[in-house]
Amino acid sequence: MTDKWIVNSYDEWSQLRDVIVGRIDGFFGFHFDNSFDIGCFDNLKPFLESHRYFKDKMGKFNWPLIRIKPEIIAELNEDIEGFVKTLKSLGVIVHRPSQIVGKERIQTPFWTSYQSAPLNVRDQTIILGSTIVETAPTVRSRIFENDYMKPLFYQYMLQGAHWQCMPRPTLCAGALDPSFFVLSKKEGEALKDHHALPLTGLGLELVFDGAQCIRVGKDVLVNVANRNHELGLRWLISEFGDIFNFHRLDRLVDNHIDSLILPLRPGLWLLRSRKVLEFIPPEFRKWDVIVAPGRTKYPFPSYKHNDFAMSSRFLDMNLLSINEKTVIVNSLFPELIEVLEDNGFKVIPVLHRHGRLFGGGFHCFTLDMHRDGNLKSYV
Repeated sequence: MTDKWIVNSYDEWSQLRDVIVGRIDGFFGFHFDNSFDIGCFDNLKPFLESHRYFKDKMGKFNWPLIRIKPEIIAELNEDIEGFVKTLKSLGVIVHRPSQIVGKERIQTPFWTSYQSAPLNVRDQTIILGSTIVETAPTVRSRIFENDYMKPLFYQYMLQGAHWQCMPRPTLCAGALDPSFFVLSKKEGEALKDHHALPLTGLGLELVFDGAQCIRVGKDVLVNVANRNHELGLRWLISEFGDIFNFHRLDRLVDNHIDSLILPLRPGLWLLRSRKVLEFIPPEFRKWDVIVAPGRTKYPFPSYKHNDFAMSSRFLDMNLLSINEKTVIVNSLFPELIEVLEDNGFKVIPVLHRHGRLFGGGFHCFTLDMHRDGNLKSYV
C-alpha cells in the first residue's frame, strides 16, 4: 500500500494494513438511561435488578452517572497502548481518534446525557469496500462520539474514500424498540423513557450499530433484533444492495454479534456455540467451526458494583485478525490461545484487563480501514 489514507476493507481476515484504534482519554463514566439499558440489557440486567432500577424513595426513576475509578481507566489506557505498539510492530499503520474534550453533559431538544469516549470505534461505523458508513447511534451518550473520528474521516475522504451517514436519530422518548426482550411488568417499566421528551408523529426510528454486521467479502451478515434494526437493514440494502448481499440474522442477539461469530478466514468460523449456525444462511453453515472455550484460568475482575458488566463472558473471543494465519488475542484467555494454536494459527497475546466493564475487545476497539481483500464471494 503506497498511501496510508486509502480505504479498502471487505472482510475481517485479509492482511491488515491500516486501522483506527479507539481511545479512552478523558472518559469519566457511564450514564444509565433507557437507551443505555436497551442497548445491552441482557448483560446489565443483574446489575439493574440489584439496584432496583435506580428508583428513589418516592418511586421516581433517577438514572445515575456511574463514575469509573481513574486507576481503572489508566490500566485500560496501558492495555490499549500495548495493543497499539503490537500493531505497529507488525507493520500496521495505526490512527487514533481525537481525545475527548468539552463538557461532560450533552443535550438535545429531547434529552440530556453525558458524552462517551471514542473507544469501541467499530460500533458506530462500518467500512464497506471504499466507503465509510457512519451508523445511527443506539445510545444517547454516544450521539456525538463519531465527531472525534471526523479529523481522520476527512483525510480518508480527501484521498478518494466515499463517506456516507445513516439518518441521525433523535433518540427521543418512544424511538427505541425493546421487543427483543421478554419483560416482566417491572422490567418493562424500567426500560421506559422517564426523562426524555417525545417527538409527535415520529414513532420507532432507524437505530443501528456497525457491530451488528460481519463482512465476508460480497456478503454481509446483519443481526436484526427489532424494528429499529429492521430500518437499518432496509437502509443498507437501499444504498448498497447493488454491490453487497445483505443477509438478515433474525434475532441472533440483542445487538452486536462479534462476540458470537467471527470469520477467521474463508471456510472457518469462530463461534460462541454451534447454535449460532442455525441463524446464518445455509451456504455458510458448510464452513468449518472452532467453538470458543470458556475462560476459567483468569476470572474477570470484580469492581465495586460486582454485577456491572456491559459485555458477556464471551467478550474475549472478540479477537483481531492480522491476516488469515495471525490473530491478536487477550493474554488472559489462554484457553482460546491454545485452541487457535492447535488449529495452526500464530497467536499474539496482548493484555486486556477490563473488557467486560467497557464493553469491548480488540475487534471492538478497531476499525480496519485497509485490508488486502477485495469484493468477491466466498460461498
